[in-house]
Amino acid sequence: MDRCTTTTTTTEAFLPQGFDTLEDYILCLQAFLTKCEPITNLMIVDYFTTNSWEIRLPKEWRDAFESEQGKLGSLDLMQLVSLGKLRDFNQVRSSRTTTLQEPQDWPDSLKDFVAMVKKLSINRTLDPEFTKFKDTLDIHLIPGMSPKKLHEVEILSGLIASYAKEHSIRSVIDLGAGQGYLSRVLAFQHHLCVLGVDSNTIQTCGAQTTQKRTEKLFVNKSKQKRSGAEGRKKSNRINRTLTPSCSSASTSSVAPIETETSTTTTTTTAAAATTVISPPSPSIPPLTIEDADVLETSALGTEIETTPAIVMADTKLCKKAKTNSRSRSTSPIQPLRGSISNPGKKISRGRKTRVGKKEETQGAQRSSGAHTNGSITTTATAREASSVCPTTFMLASVPTTLDAFNTSSTTLTLDTSTLDDVSISLQENRPAIVDSATDPTLAATPGSNFQLQHITHHITASTLPTLLREHFPKRPKRTSQSCDINTTVDKMTKVESEEEEEEEGRWTLCGLHACGDLTSNMIKLYLESSATCLFSVGCCYHWITERFDKDGNITISDGTHGFPLSAVFNLHKAHLGEHAKMTACQSPERWLKYQKETEDAIHGHYFRALLHKLMVERGLYPGPPSTAPVLGRMGKHRLKGFPHYLATAISRLKLPTNVIKHEEAQATYEQFLEKDLYRIGILWALRTMLGPLFEGMILLDRAAYLHETIVGDGTRPQKGSVQLVPGFDVVESPRNMILIALKD
Repeated sequence: MDRCTTTTTTTEAFLPQGFDTLEDYILCLQAFLTKCEPITNLMIVDYFTTNSWEIRLPKEWRDAFESEQGKLGSLDLMQLVSLGKLRDFNQVRSSRTTTLQEPQDWPDSLKDFVAMVKKLSINRTLDPEFTKFKDTLDIHLIPGMSPKKLHEVEILSGLIASYAKEHSIRSVIDLGAGQGYLSRVLAFQHHLCVLGVDSNTIQTCGAQTTQKRTEKLFVNKSKQKRSGAEGRKKSNRINRTLTPSCSSASTSSVAPIETETSTTTTTTTAAAATTVISPPSPSIPPLTIEDADVLETSALGTEIETTPAIVMADTKLCKKAKTNSRSRSTSPIQPLRGSISNPGKKISRGRKTRVGKKEETQGAQRSSGAHTNGSITTTATAREASSVCPTTFMLASVPTTLDAFNTSSTTLTLDTSTLDDVSISLQENRPAIVDSATDPTLAATPGSNFQLQHITHHITASTLPTLLREHFPKRPKRTSQSCDINTTVDKMTKVESEEEEEEEGRWTLCGLHACGDLTSNMIKLYLESSATCLFSVGCCYHWITERFDKDGNITISDGTHGFPLSAVFNLHKAHLGEHAKMTACQSPERWLKYQKETEDAIHGHYFRALLHKLMVERGLYPGPPSTAPVLGRMGKHRLKGFPHYLATAISRLKLPTNVIKHEEAQATYEQFLEKDLYRIGILWALRTMLGPLFEGMILLDRAAYLHETIVGDGTRPQKGSVQLVPGFDVVESPRNMILIALKD
């Protein structure tokens, strides 16, 4: 079934298999997590100081993990966490005879722990339907994205665009837009009007800077490509118009030619406008306008006698002329730059502004000759005439001397019937220079400033209407038209519909990895607003505020809390706690694929725990042993060994540096390495396995809240749908669940 289709959903659709109601699932989940509190509340930093191995795990678990047959290798540990697979206990054959006191198999309680984690985890396998959005981004939108961000943006943007197309949505508010990766794709590639909102000014400035670069790479090239295609189409039409006149050159009468040495000006009558006046010399190839570019900067003030003629352009000849040209104008109809009266002056190659080019074009038109006897005289420079060389006709000049070249203008007389087509060709062959900030005609151009805006703002339900009015202007409702039979078509009158108020376009609210309570506030904002759709991907669960404490007492009563939101979770006074929210941010699925990185992370936990042990024993940390100071990132220092790691940490905390010697630190590291590094790995693995259960609680609470408000209990008519789908690959993007809501 297509995800874009509105479907009737129930809260049971969000649950793992084996549970009939959300009520049953919550009861089972809370009971299991209560038993696992010793593991959940584990802090590796106080592993040594609080004897965590002894107090956090049951004795039968410790004995099994440390037995000769039950000791896990690195790969076994990764498979336990990522796959929920506890290896065969008897897979490792002991070299000695085991006693009855030694465990013969994994404890039943440990097997139940692994089985319940799998049973209570919601489905997080990527929906195959979303793979159609992979590898769909325009190459100009990819710079700056990591592989993870690219994977997320291409899928979520494609999903939003699909809903927008089906439900006539034209505008999007991206909350927590950050650097604007998702916003730019929605605006530039999917042609939606996007407002990126972030509370951090630095993020907003970064998004605006990147947007300007993208406009240069994407919009300008797209406009030029479209302009070139349209110009070639028009030129082909002109070519077909001029062909019959050229074919009759042999029977046309040749009009007199007036040549002025100082201006190199030639005038022909309208009757001979499309006639070959003088064929090129057999020994000297015709000098095209592109060749004039070659001689432009080397003019010495002397003159060349030329015999202008209009001949049909040969495609190969035009290409050859372009190849032989050392320099070429950026615009086919752009006049020659520099001073004609002073040929020795260097000609500027800088681009002119749109206004400057427009004034030059208008000036050339005003300087054209007067209308006489059904003909019109047009003054065109060499570059203006060369604009039609590739696809229509070219001006060929037969030089009699090659001493120098004068860049003065040439006056031609063209047939009035073909002048309009030539003018169209000249204008439409001009490459488009896009400036969305100053050109109001670009309001509907994909990716222009009118399509994408980034602002720094703390959005609320009270400020949202103002944002909608300012950034998503309303459009009038469609009006019906009728024609009075007593008038002509040009005097058609409009009959306005009875409803004259303006219509607010449909819009959607989205957030890719909105941190903490921002996702909860986004959901509340969506339900209070006129938004049609919601696309939410949460993260940073440790920033979520809770309504209840561990004992069920209300700690936040003003409705600003982020958990729980739904009535069913509030009924059970659901509580997570700081350790549980941190655990919800873990990524057990990545352990197996990134085995080396996981091993390094476990080694880092050992470094930190050992550092805290030495600091407490030597009196460097006066605080309670169960807490530890924050050091910040220490990964790169860990690579240089534990003594360097310890010295860096003590210096960062501004503690005495001569209390623990280098040799003593290294000896302590080696003393506990073999036994306690393994134990720390086991503890951290068991804690990480609980992460999907806590994340599932948060996601189900949000989905149930939307379902209660939008769909209800089924007694009222269907108004929309709510879906909780795995939209990203869980290994590539651990926060892969997309919450989709539709109000219809």
